[in-house]
Parts: sequence; structure tokens; C-alpha cells
Amino acid sequence: MRLVSAVLGFALRKAGLFVALVVTSFLVLLLVSALVPTLREAEAQRDRLVQATQEREGLERDLEALQDSYDAAQSEAVTSLGDTVGAEVEGTRDDLEDQEAEVADRREERDEACGTIESLVGQIPYVTTPCEAKQAAYDAAVEAQRTVKAGLERAEADLEVLRDPTLSDAEKLDRLGDDAGRPDLARQIASTQAQLERATAEQTSAQEAQDSWAGRVVDLWDRSWRWLALVALLVIVMPAALRTLSYFVLMPLVSRAQRPLELAGDDDAATAPTASLSTAPAERTLAVHLVEGEVLSARSEHVRPVQGSVRSRLLYDWSSPFISFAAGLYGLSRVTGDAEGTLATLATPDDPDSYLMRIDFTDHPGVVVHPRHVVGVIGAPTLRTRWRWGITPLARWQVRYIMFAGTGSLVVQGTGDVRAEQPAGRSTRMDQNLVMGFDSRLHVGVRRTEAFVPYLWGRTALVTDEFTGAHPFLWQKSTTAGSANPVTRTFNAFFSVIGKVLGF
Repeated sequence: MRLVSAVLGFALRKAGLFVALVVTSFLVLLLVSALVPTLREAEAQRDRLVQATQEREGLERDLEALQDSYDAAQSEAVTSLGDTVGAEVEGTRDDLEDQEAEVADRREERDEACGTIESLVGQIPYVTTPCEAKQAAYDAAVEAQRTVKAGLERAEADLEVLRDPTLSDAEKLDRLGDDAGRPDLARQIASTQAQLERATAEQTSAQEAQDSWAGRVVDLWDRSWRWLALVALLVIVMPAALRTLSYFVLMPLVSRAQRPLELAGDDDAATAPTASLSTAPAERTLAVHLVEGEVLSARSEHVRPVQGSVRSRLLYDWSSPFISFAAGLYGLSRVTGDAEGTLATLATPDDPDSYLMRIDFTDHPGVVVHPRHVVGVIGAPTLRTRWRWGITPLARWQVRYIMFAGTGSLVVQGTGDVRAEQPAGRSTRMDQNLVMGFDSRLHVGVRRTEAFVPYLWGRTALVTDEFTGAHPFLWQKSTTAGSANPVTRTFNAFFSVIGKVLGF
């Protein structure tokens, strides 16, 4: 039941985060829109722009359809007129030939009836002769011929206009004065053009308003809200996807390809038989007893009641100034034991959860310790560094290892508690952020965390250190949370990664 509740809670939190991201973005837009009237006007203008644009596009389509219909009607009218006028020309030409024959016949009849004798008789008053009737018939035939010829010329002119390839159908009909190209369509086209001009003017006005800063903000939101939703979804899904890929694909490959680290090299084999390392129980306040000539170099703020001679020491090791400074081993108090025996007390000044542990070693090839945990050094052990490259160092995010070798003692500090653990022949795994140091004679590798669900929820790390051998490693119970300031946390995380890679 608890598992079901945990899974359901996880799903609800992710869904709530997604909805919150999208709704927050929208609420921000609404808030700005409510506070700035210009944005509200820009929203209205944008809606008007969309409406005017749609109306203009619809009117353009209607106008194009009407124009096509009108052009088709004009073309059909021109074709029909061409056929009609062509037939009229052919018929008029036939009529003109017949009329010419009629005129010739009437001329011949007139000439026969209007001879010399008939002309003289016709001059006699009140005497009617056939010549006058023939002359009248001839004049009527000539007039009819003129009328038919004029009609033929007019029809030929119209036919020439209709067959002129340089003129459009509208121009042909306009010259002929014919309105057979669907005048109703022409009126609809004129009305649609007027509406289109009005819609275009409205669109131009809305576009000018949309080009303002408020319009650009509204338009930007309309174009980007889908991307905002996608980014919000990726923010939710991507971490889980990357964790799943790292757990099931990346780490199995690393586990098969890795080779355990061996920091104690062949040059340390001579000291290995006599090497020894021992630890004391961790305490909140650690008392250090110094015999005559024994020297303690400790961080000044950790030194509490002290006996004997105390001097300052600028750096712990002048041969490694950078390591000493970066590890905080500078500005030290140097306490020297006298003949009566000297007691120095060490305590953490600003962390009540810190514990101190003393580590004593003799002829040791090297105790690997993160210098940030070292608060005091007894004696004069040698400071060494070892660089290692390969899959294992890269998986541990540490390519340089700082060791204290030889004979001496260290006082290390951890949070919550400090323990020294021995694998005792079996591999032992520990979270990397809790490991303070280890004996260089151990074999160090990496393993994938066994619990997938806690890793998916971000409660555990993906990579854990694996120690194998008969020597101890040091670990602390917890780590400090650090500053709540996100900027400070970001800088601390960045420099912490660099320090971890370099062994600090």
C-alpha cells in the first residue's frame, strides 16, 4: 500500500508540476494583460486582424470565382456574337448579290421603258408613261442596295472587332456596346470589390496595431505557448529519462569496462611489510597529547585550550603550496611538545555536528584523504599526489588523489560521525559523497546503486564506491546541506565538482 501511495504521489507531483508551469505562464500573461490596458487592446486587435484576414481571403476567393464566371460568360458571348455576326455577314452578302441583280434588272427595264419616244411623251403634261414607274422601281432597288451594303459594312466591322486578337473579350463587348457578358455578374463583382477594399483597409489598420510592442507580446505568446508547454514537459520527463538511461545502459557498460584503482605502486612494496595504520574512535572534542619534540600543525580556529609553545605556520607544505592553500591548510597553529608533555585540544568552531578522528600510520605507502577533511597533522608525513586516468577515475569524477605517506598522524573531521570500515575480504560499497578517504592499498572500483526507485526519485546517487581488500576506508555519517542561497549553491556545486576531480 505504501508503494502504491508513493508511486501515485510521484505521478501526481509530476502532473501538478506540469500544470503549474503552464498555468503559471498563462497567469503571468493574464496579470500583465490586466495591468496594462494596451495589451488588452492588442488582444482585441489581434482577434480583429484574424477576422479581417479571414474575411479578405474569403472575398478574394469569391471575387476570383465571380471573375472566372464573368470571363467565361464574356468569352461565350463573344463566341456567340462571332457566330451570329459571321452568319449575318454571309447572309447580307447573299442579299447584296441578289439586290445587285435586282438593280441590274430594274436598270434594264428602265432603259427599255425610257427610250427617246417615251421621253418626249413624258414631257407632255398630264400624260403618264411606263418610264416613270420603271424609274421609281429602279430608284427603290438602288436604295435597297445601299441599305444592304451599309448593313454588310457594319456587320463586317463588328466581325473584325470580334476577331481582333489584340482585344480582350471585355473590350470587344464594350466596343460593340453589347452587354451579353452577364451584367448581373458585373454588378456582383463591383460589390465584392468594394467589400474587399473595406476588408483590406480593416486588415491594414489591425496590422498596424499588431505591429506595436503590445501586439508583439500577444503574438509572441500565441506563437510560443506550445513551446512553453513542451519545455515544461521536458523539464519533468527529461531527468527521469536520463536517470533511467544512465541506470540501465550507461552503468552496465562502465561496470564491465572498469579496472579497479591501485594507488600503492611497486615502489611502495618495500615499506608494505612494516606499514601499519590505526584509528581512534571519533569524538566531538579531541585531546592530542604531544611528547617532547612532537609537532602538531592544526587549523588555528580548531585549536582550543593548549599547553606548551605555539607558533604560526603559513603553509603546511611549501613543496605543495597550491594543495595546502586549496585544502585550507594555511594559517596554521604549530604546537610543539615539551619535556613535561603538551596537551592540545581540537574542536570544530562552527559546526556542532562535526566529529574528529585521529589516524596514526607508520611507514605507510599513503593514506588517501580529501584535504578539506584534514584539520591537523602530527609529525611530518610526506604529501604525495597520484594521477589516474580511465573509466574508473572518470566514473568517480576524480583523476588526482592526494596522499599522506610515511610516518605520522592525521586529525580528520566529518559530519554526524566518522567511522573506519574494513572490507575484511569482501567488497564493500559506500556513497561517494560520504567517503572521506581510504588506504591506498585497497582496490577501488565503482558500482551501480542497487535500488533503482530511490535513485529515480533523486534520493541516492547512481555511482557508489566499491572497496576490496584488508585495509580500512574512512566515511562520515552525513554531509552539510550548505547555503540556502541558490546562487551560492550554484557556485559551490561548480567549484565542488572541480575540487572533487582534482582530489580535494
